[in-house]
Amino acid sequence: MRLVREGVAGAAAAREYARRFPVLAAQGLGDDAVLASAVLRRASVVTADRDLADRLVARRVAVLVPRDRHRLHVVPGAPVRRPPRAARTARVRRRRGNG
Repeated sequence: MRLVREGVAGAAAAREYARRFPVLAAQGLGDDAVLASAVLRRASVVTADRDLADRLVARRVAVLVPRDRHRLHVVPGAPVRRPPRAARTARVRRRRGNG
């Protein structure tokens, strides 16, 4: 809110974008609460805080770091989880009825 009031470029757009996401309750304060919540929920975190990003990656949490005005850089903290091969290739087959 303060950044919007101060007229910081992009602050209003960032605020509007952030409103699309729910606010999650977390125990603890500050970075410790963000870290604990991300680990618990297996969530990714967007942050420009290098120390927090390092802590998140160390705990296998993916971090999205702002790069210039229009890009996010992904720092993988954990491998992307994919379903087992059989689940990816399975197809539902329908039987054709007689009428």
